[in-house]
Amino acid sequence: MQCSLALLPFALAAVLGSAQAASFPERSVSVTVPYGAGGSTDGIARKFATLLSAELRQPVVVLNQPGASGTLHLANLARARPDGYTIGFYFYSTVTFTSQLMKVAFKQEDFDLLGGVAEFSYGMVVPADSPIRTVRDLVDRAKTPQGVFYGVTGAPNNFPFLRLQKATGGRFDQVTYKSSAESIAAVLGKQVDVALQGPSEYAELVKAGKLRFIASASDFRLPWFPDVPTLKEQGYDVGISGVIGMAAPRGIPADARAVLAATVAKVVASAEYRDFLTNEFGIKTYPADGPTFARLIERGFGTMQEMVRLQNQSLRN
Repeated sequence: MQCSLALLPFALAAVLGSAQAASFPERSVSVTVPYGAGGSTDGIARKFATLLSAELRQPVVVLNQPGASGTLHLANLARARPDGYTIGFYFYSTVTFTSQLMKVAFKQEDFDLLGGVAEFSYGMVVPADSPIRTVRDLVDRAKTPQGVFYGVTGAPNNFPFLRLQKATGGRFDQVTYKSSAESIAAVLGKQVDVALQGPSEYAELVKAGKLRFIASASDFRLPWFPDVPTLKEQGYDVGISGVIGMAAPRGIPADARAVLAATVAKVVASAEYRDFLTNEFGIKTYPADGPTFARLIERGFGTMQEMVRLQNQSLRN
């Protein structure tokens, strides 16, 4: 009997610890987003938050924190209390590329990665009456005295053109616009020869016969244009990775991390979320766990060092 009583405090502690672990979350969870309300990222975040809330059985609040080329919200996330109640969208291009172009208030090791969420898709469009019908046509045009003028909003949309220029010796001149809509309007107005953006920006114009879709710049054919091959399928080892994941400040409790990682994975695997991404934005899910996503980021950081060098070289020229 004395032995049982002596063990009672430890038994109670174990029960209480288990109850605490099972209770996460006990209140609302905040999801930070690097861009303002109304855009595609905001739309994805709000759908994701709705499904996450249903799984966690707690409110999930979207906090738009635009600024500093998408790095402001990551700086805020790195400083947030590591209790699991503040998590945020984590962009491949921001962490691997933008962070090497400017001084940022965070490091890769400041975060615990919870898993993948979505993968943006990219494609090239030209005017409907353009003689450019394939990437080979585009490269051939770049090798003429007039070259190719391409419209983008900056990185990572300019990466395929920088790589094509290096691989083929053609001349690709960048025209930078403030928004994706402006770059698409420039193609329509024939101010540039080609633009590279996400499919939601030009799908209706392609269907209306005003633009022509010539290639997917992602590593897969775009859901809305399954008959048009990728750049790689057309013979050019070029592409963009537009992966988004979910991260938390480094050091959140193990139980909170386990719950969040499992719930993120469940939402991403759901048919409702998958169909939403495809139908609304023409993109796909990225169902990767935290360690797999972390390895992608680590590899990407090295890859983007080369892209920084190419971009700087292009700007000097």
